[in-house]
Amino acid sequence: MRHGTKESSGPPRPPRPSDPPRAWTRHDRAARRRDGAAGLLAASWEERLAALDGPDLPPQLVALRCADRVEPVRERARALLREVLDAAPPAGTVVAVAGVLLAVAGRRHGGWGRELLTERVAHARVREALLFAADPVTRRFAHRAALDAGRLPEGRAALAAAWDPDRRVRAMCLAAVADVPHARAADLDVLLASKWPDARAAAVGALAATGRGAAAERFLVDRSRTVRTAAREAVRAAGGRPADWCRARCAEPGRWPYAPLGLAECAERTDGDTALLRELTGHPTARVRASAVAGLRILDPGGWQTALPLLDDPSAAVVREAGKTLVEHAHRVPAEALAARTAPGRSYLQRSHALRVLAESYRTEAFVTLMRMLDDPHPTLRARAALAASRRHWLAHETTPEEAAELLGLLDRHADALTWRATRIRECLPRVSDRE
Repeated sequence: MRHGTKESSGPPRPPRPSDPPRAWTRHDRAARRRDGAAGLLAASWEERLAALDGPDLPPQLVALRCADRVEPVRERARALLREVLDAAPPAGTVVAVAGVLLAVAGRRHGGWGRELLTERVAHARVREALLFAADPVTRRFAHRAALDAGRLPEGRAALAAAWDPDRRVRAMCLAAVADVPHARAADLDVLLASKWPDARAAAVGALAATGRGAAAERFLVDRSRTVRTAAREAVRAAGGRPADWCRARCAEPGRWPYAPLGLAECAERTDGDTALLRELTGHPTARVRASAVAGLRILDPGGWQTALPLLDDPSAAVVREAGKTLVEHAHRVPAEALAARTAPGRSYLQRSHALRVLAESYRTEAFVTLMRMLDDPHPTLRARAALAASRRHWLAHETTPEEAAELLGLLDRHADALTWRATRIRECLPRVSDRE
């Protein structure tokens, strides 16, 4: 279809009842760009107005016409929609209408719909339906209106803050639930069981202020760094020693897999903690090994030697943590050891992280390995190697005549992968060979 023209291939398929509200607004726009649209989707406002007196009208389309640009159409649609809502329709209809009204609330004449919903949300039946709507925009509106009016049932805000998948809903409910010192113990317990780190962190932070700082100890080894930080502050405020608690849990790492990392983050660590974490890098549980490697990155910043053999670990989590450690010391890690881990026989994860470290080392051996990876069978690794080899930092490095000849051959085969940098590399290599 050309821009600005209308299609005549028939009316578009109407959205299903389970489709999100935006599907109805898209359906409305699509119908207006086609010839032959009729009823509530007609281009003629007289036809739209007449259609509002017809039977079995989809409530979503009636809600759309409440923001119509023609006053008689929108006034008739608003009166009709009030009649529909006054008749106590099923909860699904209420949710569908509310979603569409909020979808068009930003239009010139769409504010009426938001005002109507603010009025209707005072009724418990409507409020309950909107609080559990599938559309996140509808849930945001319902929770905000209920909180502002003080009509959110007791405990409902805590449930939403702990389990709602929408971050904005959780944030507004968290502000109400974790309000210190008025936080209810039952609400905090619900938040502490949440899968979302922001909810757990807010609850842990409120524990100390409500006199339950000791209950925050088990969150010193939470999987989330934000929660662990809040737990350390809560435990210290209650007079506890986070490092001692984490150190004791390192004796049972299978039960507390994040204890090594929690111990490393504590300021009260001792000289023996580094040896303890090195020992835990050989634990049979992958999460414990990964936690120990991450902890060693804090306790022993220069200890890259421990991380290098862990690039061969079968666990992706351990390899990722080892890669993070090695990148910080890329200029010190032997290029030969990294080059060996880029061989096609290795796993993709090992090769990927070895390439990442090589790309940050800026040494001749690393540059040669990156250029050799232009022949790698994996397209993603080839592309990453070409990007790393194209950086200007490599151009100051010297190569031997044998390496220069090999690299020139690679350039002949892969000049398109290195784009404009290939010419500059090609110019430098012969000069290096001539000096030799």
